[in-house]
Amino acid sequence: MGDWGCWRQQAEPIRGRTHAKRELGFNEKSLFGVALVAARLTTAAGAALIGADAKELHQEFRRVLAAVAPKPLRGDEAMGFRELLYFRVVGCLGEQGVRLTPEQKREIYAVFGRHRRPPQGKWLRREGQLVMRGAVPLSMDLSRVTQDLRYRYRLLQRPQGVVERNPAICSGQPVFSGTRIPVAVVVEQLRAGVSRTELEDDFPQLSHTALDYAEIQARIPKPPGRPRKALRLQRG
Repeated sequence: MGDWGCWRQQAEPIRGRTHAKRELGFNEKSLFGVALVAARLTTAAGAALIGADAKELHQEFRRVLAAVAPKPLRGDEAMGFRELLYFRVVGCLGEQGVRLTPEQKREIYAVFGRHRRPPQGKWLRREGQLVMRGAVPLSMDLSRVTQDLRYRYRLLQRPQGVVERNPAICSGQPVFSGTRIPVAVVVEQLRAGVSRTELEDDFPQLSHTALDYAEIQARIPKPPGRPRKALRLQRG
């Protein structure tokens, strides 16, 4: 069996089990709770979340998914967990050298839907795996991809516990919880090319999660308009 990281080729077809495990459900309600069912992101924010190029994400959606997605993107595009999972999985397969046709990509998107209709194409979900049926079946373990995306999705939507505002601290600017370090300062340093390793040395009080949040924010384009004058911290 060849191991391609998150993707592997199987020598034998996958057979069903008598006591099958519950499949991973990519239902936003089950993953994030009622409060986040309707939470959607712009293409720019979604691209920042999964480390992709927003323009390429937009073009891929228009070229492949616009005809089958429940809510076509237009204007200020809105992307949910299903769309982000699709892009992350397709990106992972591409990194492993798996070439997909537009029709195959639509099949993958379809299997991430809420309905449990029997699949019509070669792709299906089974016991937390994305499976391509055929003479030599292929499968991808979705658990790691899903857990990482869920973590980042929730972090961006619910930064409480990572970020806080207090009028008595830094004039009310958002700061990392338990510190006096403005979020904007770390974000701007990342945008300026300061590495994460350097920031870990400069701000040892920042947690791994806090830096993850800063990296996501740094990848989101600045809003148009006159920028607000930010506070500055001297790096040692």
